[in-house]
Amino acid sequence: MLGPNRMMGSQQIAFFHRQQIQKIAARKRDTSNENLPTASSTKPRVSDRVMQAAAMSRAMNAPAVRPAGVSAKRGSYERSKSRTIARGVPSVSTSPGSNPIETGAVISPTLVDNPADFTDRKVKLVAIVPGGGATSFLPFPPGLPQYGPGPDWMEVMGHMAMRITWVDPGFSMDVFAHDAPMDDIKAAARDADVFLCVGIEDKALATDLAAALSGVATGAALGCHEVLDAETRVVYQPVNELRRMEAKLVPWGQANKDLRLMEQVTGLFDRKNHLDLLFLHLLLIDASGTRVAAVDINQDLNLGNVWCIASNCNKQLLACYKNDRCKLSLDCIDACGLNDQVCTYTCIRSYQNDQFQLLARCMLHKHNCLGNDAVRPELPEVLPMTHFRGEPLTHDTAEAIMQGHYGEGEGKKPYSWLAVAGQNPAYDHFPCQYQIWYRGKARGAFWYNPVFKVQTLDGKEVWRRSDYRCKRGDAPGTFYFSFMDNGVTSLEYWRIVDAADDMSWSLYYYAGAAKVAGQAYIGAVLATADGLWPGAEHLERIEKSLWEGCGVKLWEMCEVDNCDCGGAPLDPYHAPVMMPSLLDSTDTVLT
Repeated sequence: MLGPNRMMGSQQIAFFHRQQIQKIAARKRDTSNENLPTASSTKPRVSDRVMQAAAMSRAMNAPAVRPAGVSAKRGSYERSKSRTIARGVPSVSTSPGSNPIETGAVISPTLVDNPADFTDRKVKLVAIVPGGGATSFLPFPPGLPQYGPGPDWMEVMGHMAMRITWVDPGFSMDVFAHDAPMDDIKAAARDADVFLCVGIEDKALATDLAAALSGVATGAALGCHEVLDAETRVVYQPVNELRRMEAKLVPWGQANKDLRLMEQVTGLFDRKNHLDLLFLHLLLIDASGTRVAAVDINQDLNLGNVWCIASNCNKQLLACYKNDRCKLSLDCIDACGLNDQVCTYTCIRSYQNDQFQLLARCMLHKHNCLGNDAVRPELPEVLPMTHFRGEPLTHDTAEAIMQGHYGEGEGKKPYSWLAVAGQNPAYDHFPCQYQIWYRGKARGAFWYNPVFKVQTLDGKEVWRRSDYRCKRGDAPGTFYFSFMDNGVTSLEYWRIVDAADDMSWSLYYYAGAAKVAGQAYIGAVLATADGLWPGAEHLERIEKSLWEGCGVKLWEMCEVDNCDCGGAPLDPYHAPVMMPSLLDSTDTVLT
């Protein structure tokens, strides 16, 4: 998506400021566009996969999946007696008493055949969380008060267990409620590599769990009794006062690295969003000895990185240090916490300057001095909708759906859609996300111009815009996007997951990577004409499409603040060539 998803390389740029790399650059001075992928160059064609999954989706057409034993009505849960969620393998069964509903979403093959079921295990985690329906810190979107305060811990951690298999099918996690039989927890812990305890405050239970988990090499206790807190460790090395003293005496040693790691884990947990909750799992896996590519981007620079920048980007580095705003950008980014994309992106936008962009372009885009090689995530496999208004989806109709409400005349707007909510807590922190899709004058030209608001660190509100080039994918409803932001090129693969026949809402899914920034990401976006949640009659279908189509829970969607969206710069970057609008008829389908 936009901005913060691709700015992890910026934190590494900031490390140079902290390490006084300007001195190296000064000594060096004294002594001396990626192509868009095409449909034919992509991996497998998706047309056959789409049609197979569409047939499966129609056969299994049912409302959104809910945890076993939970009634379809929110707020009146009937808890299952089972205290274990089995390794994050999702169910696609129909909720009891639910009537099938028509929907354009195609069920994700990943939810039917989880790759983790056919992959040798690399790492096993075991998690113990509050049971009995204890509510987690993750809320449902505030615009949907009928859903209650939020999901319980068992649902959240069961979903995390599934999501880590999307990072690597060799990762697995068993999740237990606090009142699960201790023998079951002990059995799971015998071959576990990592443990995670959340919210275990009872001393007697904490003591029993400490004993049960004593053989697990790496683990963390978050919000737990001090008995469990004392069990926090990295490869059998405790994080205690003795090691804190060691870290002060030998700040470059392993003790200091372990302490910093656990501070990062705690910091991620305290941010209370699903993206950082997932990332702390990956951080613990990486600490246990299994490399996680998503974590590598956050590591300190090595001598090779430093020499590359000093050798190739000396001019840009010196120019940055001579510019007050560029130096402020580096200081600000360096102070951001681990994986804090909102902070990083706000710093860049607050002190936006050409010198920073030129430095990033030289370091990342031109020379890849950080040695990053991010790859677009393949999981979950999300397929586009296959039918719209009862007819097979065509490329033209798909583009008309994205053009949406854009146009002139009655009922039209100066933009296509306004985002209601998105899965990415970093980007969706920013208010007023206008989406503008349109064809250009050149043959096959299709453009995407998002416009959104940023609240800068000095209290101002500024509008930011971007310009994406779009290319049709193999199957109708799929698109490849490309654009450059702050010197970093990103490639994204978008799908139209579902859209209402009356064009009252549309749902998109994207997966992308900023290769040289080392950042890969996924997300979903729900949009309407006015940025408000669709009516209650649409919510069951939307929840179903999010889960079955994208593997996204409704509580993962972060509501966008659309309260004050006047004055947005909505002029397109290119001259639009408008298609016939789907708003002008409720039954016309473009061919």
